Amino acid sequence: MSLIDTLRRPEYTGENRCGPCTVLNVAAVVVAAAVAATRRRSLAVPVVAVGAALVYLRGYVVPGTPAFAPDLVRSLGMEDRFRHVAVDGGDPERRRESDDLVADTDPQELLGAMFRHGVIEEGEGGDDALYLTEAFETAWREEMETLRAATPDDLVEATAEVVPFEGTGERKYDGVAVEGEGGAVWLQPTNATGDVAAVRAMARLDVPASLRAPATTPLRLFTPECPACGGDLDERTVADGCCGGTMGLDDTPTRDVLACVDCDAEVHVFDDRGDDADV
Repeated sequence: MSLIDTLRRPEYTGENRCGPCTVLNVAAVVVAAAVAATRRRSLAVPVVAVGAALVYLRGYVVPGTPAFAPDLVRSLGMEDRFRHVAVDGGDPERRRESDDLVADTDPQELLGAMFRHGVIEEGEGGDDALYLTEAFETAWREEMETLRAATPDDLVEATAEVVPFEGTGERKYDGVAVEGEGGAVWLQPTNATGDVAAVRAMARLDVPASLRAPATTPLRLFTPECPACGGDLDERTVADGCCGGTMGLDDTPTRDVLACVDCDAEVHVFDDRGDDADV
């Protein structure tokens, strides 16, 4: 085993990498390099090199990062920025990570269209709950089954066809990326499968094309089965993926998710601010 192998912490990097932790640690490395440069300019280069390597291989270099980074980001009101933009340390390319297909749309217009075209309906007995119609649920399940049988490249192509802008798709960072002059989106394969299937199902019900992509994120709450494997979904609380969490159960960051009981794929992350109530 090489020295590099002993330094690697895959549980804190790759798809488990935490955006806030990475950015804060990169900033710390830059500051350390600047301080070193005031003593001797030549010291800045090794500081940056070693620091960047450690962030890339281990996830972070500042002790205790998992304990303070998420709270610090939230206190600064920057959580939305890190939700959509993440930097993979050691890789000079920044990736824009948008986890939905939402465009600017009037919520009332969107909700009205979902009712008019038979996507959702009110529950019986005046319980004020909303449900998928049988027609839409059936169409959505059929489209997800079709996409599960598709190749990864086919899923990329299908995603590029439904995003609300002209773009080119590719497999990137273990997910599906579509980029163009009008926008950019990056989706986990599970969400790409569910969202594309939802758009196709809405097309079968003649939902206006301009409203299909914006409806995908709120519709994730109603997903009838796991897009990845077809298994059942349930709500659960899981440890946050931020650098693997902290050492103790009591102070480990957690989040509430809608996830598959069979393959653990996450379909939706519930918003603590209650925004999930809007459709």
